[in-house]
Amino acid sequence: MRCRNVLALSSALVLLAGCATTGGARPVVTSEIVPDKSWQGVILPPDSTRLAALPAAWGPALAAVRPRFAAALAKEGALLDPSVALDHVALPPGSYTCRVVKLGGPRRLPAYRTYPPFFCYVRGEGAALSFMKQTGDERPVGWLYPDGDTRYVFLGAYARGRVTPPSYGAPGARNALGTIERVAPFRWRLTLAPVDDSALLTVYEVTPVPLEQQAK
Repeated sequence: MRCRNVLALSSALVLLAGCATTGGARPVVTSEIVPDKSWQGVILPPDSTRLAALPAAWGPALAAVRPRFAAALAKEGALLDPSVALDHVALPPGSYTCRVVKLGGPRRLPAYRTYPPFFCYVRGEGAALSFMKQTGDERPVGWLYPDGDTRYVFLGAYARGRVTPPSYGAPGARNALGTIERVAPFRWRLTLAPVDDSALLTVYEVTPVPLEQQAK
């Protein structure tokens, strides 16, 4: 493995106080190596192509949803408006509520699909930030890299079950990549590059857990 592509992330189950929403334990991302400041120095060439194609994926994805789900698109507002990307994009470390929206995909599935919210965690490691989806069968885990004033680049891998999440670029890892943008006050969007044909685009709505329910 190329040393410059190693992003060592491990997960641990930690009992946290003030978890009225979850009613139990939340895994927290712990970092062993702070990533390079530039995502260009880390990303693999095939993933660089996938990342560059991500903005163009919005057009076909939204076209697949209209007009049948026009009301749902209007309700989502800025979340599904690719032209919205505000400054001050950095996410404060802490617990977040995340909700998945999938657009397009196989004909047997609705072109617009949304799922119950789950929990994510953003951890600060000095100036670096890591992101982890904490629950579910498939969880993206990785680092957030600043990329201009209005977005972060996310590079990580998908973890399954209770297995320790692999590092980005590790042999056999299913790499996860995308962008994070702020679309409204206290509302962010994580747009993930497709990894299969289940959707044309996968979007996470990321909003902070209320202060009184944050881990202490």
